[in-house]
Amino acid sequence: MNKPTNNINHDRRNLLLGATTGAALLGLGVLPSRHTQAQGLVLNRDPDLLRACMKMRFSLGPEMSIGWVRAKRFAVSQGRIEPVCGFVSATFSRRHRVTDKVFEIVAFEITHYTDFETGALLDTLVMPFSNQTVRVPPYRFGPVKTRFAVNLDEKETFAPAANTNEDEFAPASEVSMSKSIEIGKVDAGDLFLRHEEYGRVYPTDAKLPSMFYKESTIWSSPLAEVLDPKLNKVNSTVAYSAMTSWRPWMKMGDLPGHTSSNGFGRRANSVNDLPEDFLEHTRKIHPDVVADPGAILDSLL
Repeated sequence: MNKPTNNINHDRRNLLLGATTGAALLGLGVLPSRHTQAQGLVLNRDPDLLRACMKMRFSLGPEMSIGWVRAKRFAVSQGRIEPVCGFVSATFSRRHRVTDKVFEIVAFEITHYTDFETGALLDTLVMPFSNQTVRVPPYRFGPVKTRFAVNLDEKETFAPAANTNEDEFAPASEVSMSKSIEIGKVDAGDLFLRHEEYGRVYPTDAKLPSMFYKESTIWSSPLAEVLDPKLNKVNSTVAYSAMTSWRPWMKMGDLPGHTSSNGFGRRANSVNDLPEDFLEHTRKIHPDVVADPGAILDSLL
């Protein structure tokens, strides 16, 4: 879930990476390293780190960006781990506003839950531990405005949108969200950036349990492309992992535990570049997304 608003906590140290490639572009200076590498890349300006991440994940320009992830989800309870499902997901986004410290993105997400082994689209599944058969709802969230910064702490009120099934994923709530961006490393000419998100959901109905969402993604792109001032966005791949509370649709009640997911993905240069199974499922359930995702984003802008 994407949760925008205020209170940016700006307190970061300079980062030193060993690198074999260096350029004084985007404010990235090449300085002598105190480590074993011959050179170190010192990223000493948070705005440059933010811009690098936006080029890898979204765009510095007004054009639409598309990215997809394929993953598997597991149920975890008291030391036991059981498979739940697979999923294939895509996010469509467009830059809205930008400052040196914050990018605001308009985005929506489509996720299809699939059989853990065959990849077939799921209508129902038997949840581990409860052995209860549940209906698997289609997931469509947004468009919404969400913000990104090197360090960001925000609070806001969430209410499921009318005429949607968003309440099957989270109830009306107060939400606290933190996000961070940091450099992982530079290796063989590729830049690796880590993006962390942690959301805590406090339902308005005090009888409902609190929920959480923790996502870690590692984005990689050729360093030379990231530093090229002529490029608004660059090709990238992503490694994805996440932990989430039981969702309401899972009907897990008071059973202790959560879900854990891991997967991989990449940027798509057009709708037609998305995985074939994602496109097949989306044409059936959300034909407007395949026909014109830009119009959906523009409806919020």
